[in-house]
Amino acid sequence: MKKSFYTFYTAVFFLAIIWGGMLNISPVIAAQDTVKIGLSAPLTGDWAEYGNDFKRSVTMVIDRVNRMGGIHGKKVILEIADSRGDPKESVLIAEKFVADPEIIAEIGDFSSSSSMAAAPIYERADMTQLSPTASHMEFTKKGKNMFRVVATQGYEGPYNARWAVQELGKKKIATIYINNDWGVDANKYFTQEARKLGAEILAEEAFTPGEKDFSAILSKLKRLKPELIYLPTFYADAAAILNQAKRVRFNPVVLANSSLFSQKTIELGGDAVEGILIPANYFSADPRPAAQEFTREYEALYGTVPNQFAALAYDAANLMVAALQKAGVEDRAKVKDALVSLQGFQGATGSISYASSHDPEKELVKITIKDGKWVLYQP
Repeated sequence: MKKSFYTFYTAVFFLAIIWGGMLNISPVIAAQDTVKIGLSAPLTGDWAEYGNDFKRSVTMVIDRVNRMGGIHGKKVILEIADSRGDPKESVLIAEKFVADPEIIAEIGDFSSSSSMAAAPIYERADMTQLSPTASHMEFTKKGKNMFRVVATQGYEGPYNARWAVQELGKKKIATIYINNDWGVDANKYFTQEARKLGAEILAEEAFTPGEKDFSAILSKLKRLKPELIYLPTFYADAAAILNQAKRVRFNPVVLANSSLFSQKTIELGGDAVEGILIPANYFSADPRPAAQEFTREYEALYGTVPNQFAALAYDAANLMVAALQKAGVEDRAKVKDALVSLQGFQGATGSISYASSHDPEKELVKITIKDGKWVLYQP
């Protein structure tokens, strides 16, 4: 009787092991066979459009990685949290992410404010925080674990200055910029580099946010006869400035920054914005293979042309996957060094390399408006 009892329960024990393996219900095995990446983004609220761009692109990358066998044989689980564009919420999400030992690294957030608010928590946990879009110069100074994909004004300003002076050959330049923290920095980084390259800055004209009448600024600049105007501002202001410039027959070459890459610039500016030059982080007609691969993949899955915010999130996800393939998925502290080592990473937004600042060194896409459409700039 005892022997039969022992034989029965031995059989049940081994069957349980077999069935458990087949059904993958063991929590220990499940933990070993998966790794998590956190995604913090505004999925609701005023910036929900951008957060959902993030979600679509990052999900697309992770699903593809899992179809190909995961990372080091482990299935990747994307832990998604809605920051609502609120820095306080981003802090709570960061605390939740770092407390989960399965989360190896984080992608997010959208805004610089949210990203910087959460940064000290990730830094204390030695967890990499990779923001697709936090462009504030101070973000990556928050610690050794902070990285970004987007170009900062500290990078874009000198890039545009080299375009203006070295490529276009313009030596007499004036600027019109919006008088806020962002505009002041954008103007500063451009003019500093332009002067180093030998350009003469004839005037630097600031305007108050919400200003509608630019006649005084334009009259002054028309008298100075600059060869090029640099315009660090947003689409509504740029459209107003250039429409008024057209009315007074003031038509210098206009170079602006990537903030003007919007269909609204064309809608509001009409003929006055024809020929404007800007750099972009991504452009759907960019012939580079990585950009075209992303565009095709995104369109096939979602039925729409992606924007640059989706492209930046896509690159963030692919960078993170590449870093984890190199660093492994057991030690959070190794991820940052793996990211730095990915020199010349070919993304949808261009070639990406990280220096000691953790700001990307990358080539932007030069575009212009021709016949009422954004097109690639051809020298």
